[in-house]
Amino acid sequence: MSTFQILICNDEQIAYVVEGRETLSVGQTWAFSGSTGEIICGTVIQPSVGIPNFTAATLYNGCGDCLSDTILSFTANTVENICLVLCDDPLSGGTIATQVAAPHPNWTGLYGEQIIQGNAVTLGGPNGLNS
Repeated sequence: MSTFQILICNDEQIAYVVEGRETLSVGQTWAFSGSTGEIICGTVIQPSVGIPNFTAATLYNGCGDCLSDTILSFTANTVENICLVLCDDPLSGGTIATQVAAPHPNWTGLYGEQIIQGNAVTLGGPNGLNS
């Protein structure tokens, strides 16, 4: 088995991978599988002696192809729900409240992945203000 250093596609951090089936070439982009099942996309930088925490899974033509295949969406910040007080409840003497998930702004990232802004609310409905 060989250990390689990779550059992770979406955040440019370094990770170590181990590959026993074949030798990875510098410049190749792969989807890598971690011990907890998470998948990351990364490009091989160089052979390494680091401790691996990912194994190579599937070869791609580049980061864009890998990310569009493996990442459907991710959220920026923490998703917030809106708490609504609907009315006074005469049976319990209190009020009835509920939480609703508000529409959040979203856009397409550099590699085609959907990004959701979790700590903001889209005004004016699903298509924005004055839609």
